[in-house]
Amino acid sequence: MLILQVLLGLDAVVLFLFGALLVAMPQRVELAFHFKDLPLGVNYLIGLWGCVFLSLAIGYAIAATDPIRHVAWVQVGIARGALECAFGFICISRGVATWQQAGGGIVIAALITVAYLALYPRQK
Repeated sequence: MLILQVLLGLDAVVLFLFGALLVAMPQRVELAFHFKDLPLGVNYLIGLWGCVFLSLAIGYAIAATDPIRHVAWVQVGIARGALECAFGFICISRGVATWQQAGGGIVIAALITVAYLALYPRQK
């Protein structure tokens, strides 16, 4: 259970930091992911995405205190990771993003999904 608590806590920290970056510096995040010359309005959508990550971070931080009591957050982590993987592959297959842009996110999301599945609290 300790490993699951650490994973939830680490996920919360990463999501919080990334969410804060998306809200505070959307244009720098665009450049980090190799997107150039995007319309200014995209910054609004990126900021909204950051708000989602910040709220997820709060949920994961709470879940880290008692993963069995807050097992729904582990389920959210599994769903989030699986959806991020699928969406990344779809974007690459449609030519919306390249592997260089989406590959890191796909790999991290897959690892998170597998870890949450492996550490999922089961009744004894």
